[in-house]
Amino acid sequence: MQKVRLLGHESERDRVLTVLQDLGVLQIVDLTSKKGQALPGFRPKAPTTNDIEAKLADLRYTLEFLARYDTEKKGFIQSFFNLKDLIRPEEIEQIARTYDYRTVCQRARELDQESIELRAERAQLETRRAELLPWRDLTIPIENLRSTRATALVLGRVPTERLSDLQRASQSQLAGLAVLQIASADETSSYLYAFVLKDAEEAFVKLLADHGGERLPDLPPEAHGLPREVLEQIERRLGEIDARQQQISQEATALLREKPKLQALYDYLYNEYLKAQAQAQLLGSPNTFVLEGWVRASDYERLTQALQNNSEAVYIESIEPEPDEVPPVALENRRLFQPAEFLIKLFGLPNQKELDPTPFVLPFFAIFFGIALTDAGYGLALILIFSYLKRRYRHKRGFQPFANLIILGGVSAVIAGALTGGWFGPDLAAKVEFLKQLALFNLEEPEGLIGFLVFSLALGFIQLFLGNLLELIDKARQGRFWEGLWNEGSWLVLMTGLGIAGGAGIRSIMANAPSLPASWMPIGLEIALIGAILVVLFSRVEAPENVVEQLPWLLIATGVSLWSLTPWRLSGQLLALAGLGWALVPRRQSIGAQARALVGRIGAGLFRLYGVSGLVGDVLSYSRIMALGISTGLIAKAINQLAAMALGAPIAGVVAFVAIVAGGQAFSLVINSLGAFVHSARLHYVEFFTKFYEAGGRAFQPFTRASVYYDIQEQTLSSKGG
Repeated sequence: MQKVRLLGHESERDRVLTVLQDLGVLQIVDLTSKKGQALPGFRPKAPTTNDIEAKLADLRYTLEFLARYDTEKKGFIQSFFNLKDLIRPEEIEQIARTYDYRTVCQRARELDQESIELRAERAQLETRRAELLPWRDLTIPIENLRSTRATALVLGRVPTERLSDLQRASQSQLAGLAVLQIASADETSSYLYAFVLKDAEEAFVKLLADHGGERLPDLPPEAHGLPREVLEQIERRLGEIDARQQQISQEATALLREKPKLQALYDYLYNEYLKAQAQAQLLGSPNTFVLEGWVRASDYERLTQALQNNSEAVYIESIEPEPDEVPPVALENRRLFQPAEFLIKLFGLPNQKELDPTPFVLPFFAIFFGIALTDAGYGLALILIFSYLKRRYRHKRGFQPFANLIILGGVSAVIAGALTGGWFGPDLAAKVEFLKQLALFNLEEPEGLIGFLVFSLALGFIQLFLGNLLELIDKARQGRFWEGLWNEGSWLVLMTGLGIAGGAGIRSIMANAPSLPASWMPIGLEIALIGAILVVLFSRVEAPENVVEQLPWLLIATGVSLWSLTPWRLSGQLLALAGLGWALVPRRQSIGAQARALVGRIGAGLFRLYGVSGLVGDVLSYSRIMALGISTGLIAKAINQLAAMALGAPIAGVVAFVAIVAGGQAFSLVINSLGAFVHSARLHYVEFFTKFYEAGGRAFQPFTRASVYYDIQEQTLSSKGG
């Protein structure tokens, strides 16, 4: 990554920013925090963005309004991957120059506002209708059902089964003080109204409550006429509201023809807004402007050439970063490995000091994905689907690596499926002799399952070994070679021994499985023992670069190894004792402190050696890809068996068979592909990366065109004169 400074004439500022945005290779650094300290004479010159923000808000409001009436929805794949249609730059610029969006936005606001008011009115009318329904059979005008100075009108509801009790209680307790009438009744509730003298109002309400009833709100004061007439008016108005809402919906649907232009204009203005934000990060003087940024070293010449072709009043130079400045990270890999960059970005970019793990992730992810899917039919389906999508959305640069990653996973699934007899389930391979002969593992037999499991675990062990090896290489690149050699080197010796012993012992599990010669097992165990001794002695090294200080420990390791593994036991004992004595010789501290340090070092080593149990657990984690592969076959087989059962009926059975096979296998493809992706990624993130990868890099984010609705077709920058 290279840092650059660009100086230009003020009149060229907008042109230069347009070139940078079209090119998309420069990440602009915010210079406004410097306030002229490092660049005397330059000050921030932030443009106002109020007008653009107001236009964007109008367009956003209108598009959200129209979306409520848009019945055409994106497909699952388009929505999931956010795939957009392509638009040419000249087309979007033509729309920006000539399109009168204000009329459309204004009409959309008017329709939306009217619709909101109609919905509010409808809610009020429905509430009023609910209040009046119990009184619809009354022959008394509503305006007569009011309280007077002497009497109070009480509207109430009481359980029908308690109505007669209430009437008797009212006659006995409030005789001459209340007149109670029934307005309507059904099986559960009875509605009543009563004219009660003011002094008896509280007593009547209490009497109503004692009989399980409740007082209802008074009728609307603005209502006049018989309740039935008012309800008819409400129904007519509700019908008018519904009709008008239908007209609004039709008019809004007609406005949908403007949606593509509104979306294109939104993307155009959004890029203008981004350009204004970029301008706010520059510094300027009355006649000049200056900006700084980061560019890939491989893009520096391209950037320089583009600026020279489009402006005569601009100067660009390469500058040194500030001491505390950390460059952004941009992954740069060969085309073959670029699909795996998607996985790295999901986890986190590498920091400036460590290796980019992308080339080491791609082959393992593809293999794990294929094993977890383990069906050649599904693999072929993924290859076809994502090959089509890759071609259909070839302008979508961010989608291409992911599509390629899934295609590679599909190829791996075809191979894994062929080797395990999976072709939309195991049934087809069982009936076709050619497919049966391709199958190396029969997952319906114990021996095949064990072989598949051993293969999965072996792959996991190899990846974990690679992770520790990469940590050693990473430390060497950072100038910490000896630290890596003592720590990771000793662990790699241990893993080498365990790997040889395990490879030689496979035949004890599977008689016909490929394995190392059985005679290698003692050799592997001896190497593992040497590795264990090295782990114990070199896990905590205070001055790893001081090789002389490690010589006593090398003598101890050599002596213990000779003592344990060879006939020269006495020589080994003498070497070990010589090394121990040398280690106890006081150098910077007393012999007691030296002895305590020795005990602490060995104790730390023994604790790290206990990490072998963690290694075993990590290796066993890779059994999940085998389990996923088996589950894929079982699900596909169950779907096929259900479909076969449906064939019993003559015509409907064929239809049901096709529906079950198509729908069931499609569902199985989606759910099992998702599981294969997630668990393959998990093995990298949790098991592999933890051995060597820290991440924490800041992503390189060049100033470029962005869009919400369309992908803007790339164009070749022409010269100023052309």
